[in-house]
Amino acid sequence: MEKVSTDKMEAVAGIYNRYAQEVRAYFWSYARNANIANAYQKAEDMTHDLFLKIMGVDMINGQTAKSLLFVMARRMMIDDARHHTLARHCPIDSVEGVYKADAYQVEEKIDAGYLHHVEGCRIARMPEKSAQVYHLYFHEEQNTTEIAQQLGMNKRTVEGHIYRCRKEMRECLRKVM
Repeated sequence: MEKVSTDKMEAVAGIYNRYAQEVRAYFWSYARNANIANAYQKAEDMTHDLFLKIMGVDMINGQTAKSLLFVMARRMMIDDARHHTLARHCPIDSVEGVYKADAYQVEEKIDAGYLHHVEGCRIARMPEKSAQVYHLYFHEEQNTTEIAQQLGMNKRTVEGHIYRCRKEMRECLRKVM
């Protein structure tokens, strides 16, 4: 982790003192409208997470700080809403992987483990044959001929399954990223 200079810490502290109350109210409004339990604590946590992210921004000044804060805050709320939507649509027993990811850190949400979990949720909702073809093709790296022989299907049918599965998976991942 890179060391943060004293000047930068002072600048962020000044920005925090100036805008933290406004940002907290913005997050509180989001949490309350989204019916999130303990909305005030959620707003407090999101505010602190936002200012931790600001510490990592290279160029920040007093003139653009407020705009930057609210753009980043809006993105955090979108990420949080996506997380809650995904958690509601995944089977209960597979939600465990989502909760392991820190809901407020975009970097952690997009890591390989999170994407693997999202992929697993999507595969669970595919028709059985499509899920089998997807698994064999993408995870066991079998070619279409091998899959067709193993599942007793036509090679063109296997290719059709792969095309549809790939398209569905891209759409699913696009929504959470």
